[in-house]
Amino acid sequence: MNETLFLIYFPIWTALVIGTWLFFRGRDPAFKKRWYRRVSVFNITLIGGMIVLMTIPMSLPFAMFGAAIVVFMWIPLFRTRVCLECGKVCQPENLITPQKFCSKCGAGLDA
Repeated sequence: MNETLFLIYFPIWTALVIGTWLFFRGRDPAFKKRWYRRVSVFNITLIGGMIVLMTIPMSLPFAMFGAAIVVFMWIPLFRTRVCLECGKVCQPENLITPQKFCSKCGAGLDA
């Protein structure tokens, strides 16, 4: 395992969490809908890329984390919806079926 990447993983992860929270804090639902996918892909690519780089010498974890990144990117890209009424980010019920109604306000969710 690459110890240098391991040591900077958690500070970068913390910066991404705080930065994403500040980026979306107080924004209108249309802004969240427009930017949610892009920010999610950026965050997953950065963190997932670091994990994959840490596991390059080991072939089995490398393959497992590489496949997991694809799955974790699938969910925010194609299954997560943003409610245009209240701005809540609605995660899918399962990996295949996105939510049809907002769990906070009950409004219908579109793609």
